Amino acid sequence: MNLLKDPWLPIRRRSGKLEDIVPWQIIDHFETDPVEKINSPRPDFNGALIQFLIALLQTAFPAKDDYEWIRLYENPPTSQILQKAFQQYEYAFNVDGDGPRFMQDFNLPDEELKAIGALLIEEPGANTLRENKDHFIKRGRAEKLGRNSAITALMTLQINAPSGGVGHRTSIRGGGPMTTLLVPDVLHDESKNTLWHMLWLNVLPKKVFEGLCGNPDKTDDISIFPWLGPTRTSDKSGRDTTPEDVHPLQIYWSMPRRIRLEFGESSNGQCPISGKQGPLIHFFATKNYGINYTGPWRHPLSPYHFNKEGLPLPLHPQTDGLGYRHWLGLTLGEKEGVIPAAIVHYHIKSGTRRRVKAQLLVFGYDMDNMKARGWHENHMPLYHLDDQYKDTFIDAVQDVVNATGMVAGNLRGALRDAWFTAKAKVKGDLSFIENSFWQDTESAFYSFLDKLHTTITQGKEGTILCHSWFNTLNQTSLALFDTWAASGSVENEDPKRIAVARRNLLKFNKKKAIRSALRLDIKN
Repeated sequence: MNLLKDPWLPIRRRSGKLEDIVPWQIIDHFETDPVEKINSPRPDFNGALIQFLIALLQTAFPAKDDYEWIRLYENPPTSQILQKAFQQYEYAFNVDGDGPRFMQDFNLPDEELKAIGALLIEEPGANTLRENKDHFIKRGRAEKLGRNSAITALMTLQINAPSGGVGHRTSIRGGGPMTTLLVPDVLHDESKNTLWHMLWLNVLPKKVFEGLCGNPDKTDDISIFPWLGPTRTSDKSGRDTTPEDVHPLQIYWSMPRRIRLEFGESSNGQCPISGKQGPLIHFFATKNYGINYTGPWRHPLSPYHFNKEGLPLPLHPQTDGLGYRHWLGLTLGEKEGVIPAAIVHYHIKSGTRRRVKAQLLVFGYDMDNMKARGWHENHMPLYHLDDQYKDTFIDAVQDVVNATGMVAGNLRGALRDAWFTAKAKVKGDLSFIENSFWQDTESAFYSFLDKLHTTITQGKEGTILCHSWFNTLNQTSLALFDTWAASGSVENEDPKRIAVARRNLLKFNKKKAIRSALRLDIKN
């Protein structure tokens, strides 16, 4: 099986037709029935397959400059042109056979065999199984996988690899990285709702990409596709891999885990993930101390912050999800904090690309070391701003987010006071209150944001809008308080305590600190 010659990629066309295609066929029937999306049954598989196609285009078909990029965005290439571009790399994309295999270790001595389901990130680990703690995600749900599902699971693991025990390396962006992709703003132009337009939005001109990190002089095959030769191991006799050691493209084809699928141990049946009939794979071989990526890597699809030594560290989703409290850092950056993904920054700053209306798709695993706590995914708006308005806009948004955080904390404290006595020891996690507040105000925030952008780019002040947002915060916090205050246990319910907590919530919300955060007249 070869990923650039055989049909395996699950897609959905505009007509609703589902099929498996060869990657270069993403442009087939573009005028009559274009491919609109990847159609995997799992969101993490969808995310991995989209990144696979972006990587393939960046490797085999990058634009020379922004002028060529915009031409191909408006007038996509033919499938024949893509096929010819991809054909030159077919040798690197074999999945089985005795030679090099896609994202699989070149040679595994003294390997350990594991059930194929262990490739799935959410599967319980060895310690969990030994201690019989797989209460919520049960063992054995995917003891066998079809070929397509197995290779996609492998791809997903290499991209997102969490810590996996001694010597089992994390992905080039750490365990469970956050990915931010540009997607067409279909409300602005529905004709751009195709997989091609979505993928092409995330491909950089060749020189721009090579300038992010990595060593462009390292042009040998292994420096791009590490599975084509012996693994650069990271045990005591090995060494780490820095950006200077390999070509920039390896950031898309990284292979931290030493894995080789066992095609000999197979049977026929229905894949528990795809539901398709065919050969099933039972096991994979693995060994620790694979490639250990260290140093100032800058993946073009991830936002970063910097540590005390000035090294870029990729962001990771947390238990609070991916909401508008994160919007500023992911799109425009914070003055002293998060910087957006390179693809987002370039799109906003490029005079040519900024004509294209796009949104942001953000997704990733929330990991606790080896444990997957959840998958987060969200769409966010994107704005172009001239330098003369950028600081004013960023300051205003940061003020709004800070004020919202204060009111969310006030709501949590008020409900705690309504439910429990002052001396009560509360052991439960009350963070769901703040998370719910952020979620309930998200739609209003993006409406506010759109008005704020218009107001500031017209050279006007946003004070009236901030007054409106202040009212939104008050109304939402009171509505949630009234919904939840009487939802505690009946035996502990105290009407007087609830009334006092509600009064204090109103008082807290009008504190000088919150009004000052929104730069409102604190005397009123």
